[in-house]
Amino acid sequence: MVKAVSFTLLSLATAISAVAALDPVGQFKRLGACPTLGCVFPPDNAEFLAGAHFDVRVEIHAENDAKPNTDYSLTIEKLKGTHKDNKNGPKAVDFSKWSKVKPNAQESWDFTYNKDAAAYWKFMDGDKNASTNVHVASTAWRHVQINEPGTYKVVLKYNNGKKTEAIWTVNPVQKRKAKNVILFIGDGMTTAMITAARLISKPHTSGKYTKHMHMDQFPVLGHIMTHSLDSLITDSANSASAYNTGHKSSAGALGVYPDSSINPFDDPKQELIAELLRRRSKKNGGAGGVGIVTTAEVQDATPAAVYAHTRNRDEKATIVDQMIHGANPVVADVILGGGGKYFHSKTGGKSLNGTDYYAAYSKERGYKVVNDRDALLNYKGKDPLLGVFHSTHMDVWMDRNVYKQNLKKNPTDPTGNGQSALNQPNLDEMVLKGLEVLDKRHRKEGWFMMAEAASVDKMMHPLDYDRALADLLELDNTIGKTKEWLKRNKLDKDTLILVTADHAHSFDVYGSVDTQYFNSFSDSEEEEKKNSVGTYENSGWPSYVDANGDGFPDNWDVRYTLAAGTAGFPSHREDFQININGTRVPAVISTTSHHHYEVYETNPVSDPHGINKGATMSAHEQVGVHSLQDVPIFASGPGANLFAGIQDNTEIFHKIAEVLGLGN
Repeated sequence: MVKAVSFTLLSLATAISAVAALDPVGQFKRLGACPTLGCVFPPDNAEFLAGAHFDVRVEIHAENDAKPNTDYSLTIEKLKGTHKDNKNGPKAVDFSKWSKVKPNAQESWDFTYNKDAAAYWKFMDGDKNASTNVHVASTAWRHVQINEPGTYKVVLKYNNGKKTEAIWTVNPVQKRKAKNVILFIGDGMTTAMITAARLISKPHTSGKYTKHMHMDQFPVLGHIMTHSLDSLITDSANSASAYNTGHKSSAGALGVYPDSSINPFDDPKQELIAELLRRRSKKNGGAGGVGIVTTAEVQDATPAAVYAHTRNRDEKATIVDQMIHGANPVVADVILGGGGKYFHSKTGGKSLNGTDYYAAYSKERGYKVVNDRDALLNYKGKDPLLGVFHSTHMDVWMDRNVYKQNLKKNPTDPTGNGQSALNQPNLDEMVLKGLEVLDKRHRKEGWFMMAEAASVDKMMHPLDYDRALADLLELDNTIGKTKEWLKRNKLDKDTLILVTADHAHSFDVYGSVDTQYFNSFSDSEEEEKKNSVGTYENSGWPSYVDANGDGFPDNWDVRYTLAAGTAGFPSHREDFQININGTRVPAVISTTSHHHYEVYETNPVSDPHGINKGATMSAHEQVGVHSLQDVPIFASGPGANLFAGIQDNTEIFHKIAEVLGLGN
């Protein structure tokens, strides 16, 4: 019996390896996950949940003067596991016949791409002939389902005998383990950032902490690999999409595999956790609730990944419309964050077709709309709740709570009245109010909430480390208050809590800085200024103290700070001190560059007395960039053990789906 099983697995592995191909090397590509002239989406090595809906698209490419051959076919067969079974079992059959889905009419279009760095930068500098032309013939199948678990081989035959083959794995539906799931995302958060946040906020004696962060106390810890479909480094859109769909994607994409068409909304879609939860079978508890909380715009990449489908994360006006008007829209029970300018057409407004979406959400879907902290906290009803508190991204914790004068600089009110948004809630207030509403609306069926501390990432980009760490601490405090709320409301044993990041930044701490000594030297004495950085035995403890026990340093403008930095940054100056007057702007557009594209140079106003740090990447980049690091995931509650160890970001979807009993 054991030998038979081993033979089956070995045969299946052999069959799969014969099809699978390594990702092509190089920085530029014609189309993500399409190394040949024949493309299949979903691509090779895709993984599905049994019963989940998805779209399929094939593309045939021809470059320059060639034309694509429109005579192509797509077949599918289920692999049985042994050579004997494959020989006598079902043969490959036409995909349309097998799926019982009629394909859309064949389409055609053209696009261009750059083959390598030389072509790309020539194109950026105005040479339109540097790009390669591609002509496309394509067919799409919409709303496909595979209900039977197993391994499938899909074959595209084109150009008189050429083949593109893909192996698809379909996972079975599992018995439900929890009623509720909260997915906390510290956007861009890494282990090094958590370590630094702990250092500046928790007391320690003889090198040992006497108090720990809330996420430190979770019983299960794992790590997540964050590569995108076609690149080493991911962005928030496709990384958050991996959590919500179980599929890889490309930069900027939400809930789709990016195709090469012009339309950013016709790309092949994958069903989202929230969509699956809305149509969950009665035997598994019925349709559940959905909550979205963020300190970014509610249309920003990470929150939009919960409910939107588009190749372009910047289509924010349409993303607002998708929530209530899309095909089978999610219509979340709770939506809280920023992004007011996409809800109205008043001063500064950018809503789709000038629509008043505050009114549309209220009249068409019954939302209670609130636009400031007082209105949020005073809401006691059970109608779906839309809270938008800023015209763009909400201000960071540091400016909302410490340097409040920075809130008065711009007309940021979410309603377009030209005033400043001076009364914004904190993350914990939004999360707890969101939980109240979800509990009132879906205590019996259960719910899923995604809550994001967005500006950990948004402050790491401009190298404003203090503001980034403050938002990380806000996330940790919110986690603690959430656990207390769940216990108080007798939901703690029914709720899985996950804390993770969607991607990394290359931040780390390498010592401490005596800023008093640093500031004692003139701007030209950079070598002496660098002597203020203490490493190894001289990396003494920083001056931050949390005497009132609120989880944050009582004073951010201290003498001894952290010597910290990232690996990928633009030219800038560094003085290792808090930016009291607002978010750091490390680099500005050069006025002397001869290039047709924007080139950035050191901002002469930001940190004027700091040391000079030359860029480690293209001068076309204005701020720091994401990095390759695995990100941590903390888990507590029913099903937490599933998240231990090293895992791909797509596995998070499948594990959440298992915990919530999603699928057929």
